[in-house]
Amino acid sequence: MLFALVFGLTAPLTSFEIYPGQSIAGIEMKQMERVVNAPAEAVNNTVDPLIAPKKEAMPKAEISPDTAESSKWSVSILVLLFGLYGLITLYLLIRFAGGILKIWNKIKAGRHEKVGPATLVLLNEPTTPQSFFRFIFLEKEQYESGDIEPEILDHELTHVRQLHSLDVLFVEFLKVIFWFNPFIYLFKHAVQLNHEFIADGSVVSKVSSASDYHKLLIQACAANKPMSTTSRINYSLTKKRLRMMFRTYSPIRSGSKGLLLLPVLGLLVLTFCTKKTEYKVQYPQTTYSDVELHYDAKRNEELGKPLGTHYTSSGEPFTGTQKIYHSDTDSLHMKQFFEDGIQTRAVIYYDDGDTVRQKHGIYLNQPLLKKMYENGILVYENVPPTESEDGMGHVRLWHKNGQLSVEHSYNGDQVKQGLMTEYDEEGNITRQKRYEDGELVEMIK
Repeated sequence: MLFALVFGLTAPLTSFEIYPGQSIAGIEMKQMERVVNAPAEAVNNTVDPLIAPKKEAMPKAEISPDTAESSKWSVSILVLLFGLYGLITLYLLIRFAGGILKIWNKIKAGRHEKVGPATLVLLNEPTTPQSFFRFIFLEKEQYESGDIEPEILDHELTHVRQLHSLDVLFVEFLKVIFWFNPFIYLFKHAVQLNHEFIADGSVVSKVSSASDYHKLLIQACAANKPMSTTSRINYSLTKKRLRMMFRTYSPIRSGSKGLLLLPVLGLLVLTFCTKKTEYKVQYPQTTYSDVELHYDAKRNEELGKPLGTHYTSSGEPFTGTQKIYHSDTDSLHMKQFFEDGIQTRAVIYYDDGDTVRQKHGIYLNQPLLKKMYENGILVYENVPPTESEDGMGHVRLWHKNGQLSVEHSYNGDQVKQGLMTEYDEEGNITRQKRYEDGELVEMIK
């Protein structure tokens, strides 16, 4: 149960980033740097290797007095809510500290007597048997007259030995912070009930008659002077505790329930601890082209064409140049060059004056981005196995300063093979792995 609390608090702090499944011969998308900013049309013709974070074009909102006033109200409400949370939390924290101080005063006021690992604190007032760390609080008159049965004392000693006060303090502190969460109150009740089950189980295993112990519990619950943050005999829990004493424990049944919870736990981890970044190709939504082209997978299959074949409105594979313009400025955004429906080259023009030039080809009947240049500098190269001397394909990326960034090889099945090495801008190796048939076999660095 404690693990469940700690897990619930810490698991969301660990995130698992999910990236698109597409890759270029096994190269992760995040290694593509500027390549990821290529537009959609280039993606469709290069086995979707160019992926960019989703960026929605948002029009600038006009700020009017009404919207400004609404914004102020929103901020004011947020500040009010945080202020309210702070005040309630401060009050609960003071009360929490006051409860501990009250217990400490009780410890100093009572007469002490050592019993095993515990210290009895005998009080001159009606008190329900209860414990706090190594201290057990009892009514002095009852103890001296022998009215407190050994089973009740053994029950409290179990709380002391197993440090149940640590659990109670932990949950009480969480209540101070998460007082608005109703589940924390249910959890506190469950933790305390579990403590009582454990202590009862320890006593029942030693007594000859569980029925006699039941009567003792009911009598002990008659006192009504409990203290907060202590482990005590509680009347509201007694009914469940009495039922639990007659239950038989089955390791097989308990273990099977635990095994059934494992996939649920894994699903919860993925659900609440996964950082999902929405990706889509960055393609200006306010553009138009001089030639309308479309992609028809069914027609590709019928004609035996490569997967990236594009057709005109008449259904013929396109040969020529397609120009794409920004609608708002009529400025040229991209040129795409096609031969028999297959994109062979592309030039992308950015607003800052940078240009990206791409060279495309076909490998295994699929489009393949072979080379990419930024402002005339080679930043990406993919050499398919059919063009390689050793029968392996090679992928290389470069930093903007011309230093090699990543180099990697893949076999004819387009799976990782051999070394994958990453470099910083000074040429130092930052990471190196070894693959065999797509499987990571060694993390060298």
